[in-house]
Amino acid sequence: SRAPLQAPYRPAGKLEAAIARAAAALVPDGATVEFGIGALPDAVCGALGGHKDLVIHSGAVGDGIVELLQRGVARQVDAAMLVGTRKLYDFARDNPAIRLRSCEYTHNPRVLGTLERFVAVNSAVEVDWTGQVNGEAARGSYVGAVGGAPDFIRAANQSPGGLSIIVVPAARVVERLSGPVSVPRSEAGVVVTERGAADLRGCTLAERERRLRQISGSS
Repeated sequence: SRAPLQAPYRPAGKLEAAIARAAAALVPDGATVEFGIGALPDAVCGALGGHKDLVIHSGAVGDGIVELLQRGVARQVDAAMLVGTRKLYDFARDNPAIRLRSCEYTHNPRVLGTLERFVAVNSAVEVDWTGQVNGEAARGSYVGAVGGAPDFIRAANQSPGGLSIIVVPAARVVERLSGPVSVPRSEAGVVVTERGAADLRGCTLAERERRLRQISGSS
């Protein structure tokens, strides 16, 4: 059999670290947390080091989960796939704390509906001033599919004690999206940049714009 493909791990820079710290501060102990793969999700993993009794429930997870499990921050991981380096794959082998499940389980609304304090942390290409999210296209080219983000975000919004968090650099909080609407403004929760957090829940469109401009590059 062939060795699994490896996705290089890139340590968080100052920008990612600042965003991750602000996002991690919104995650309560004992939460079930979803995040994807990439520099920002890995940075969020690193920023959760002071938490306890977390469960990870995600579509894909990367190297960041290794330290969370080793340090006892997280006690269980349910995911559809692992995308990382040999460090992750070796750690996951025969590890009962890591359970690989099908997408029919990890993304199933009935399963997600049973999760309390479900916190969905998802990155974005850009967010507009109404709270709409583009997670697919940058500079006219598609960089990814919608994936499970809408499923997890909706579940987090409906979960008792749950929360949807969108992490994005301040420069990418814009007046109008340049690409498709991947997540509608009706599902807006909290948007986090390196400049702080904007809670959009229960806000008028005018108030959303005011809060988002405060944490954007145009403030």
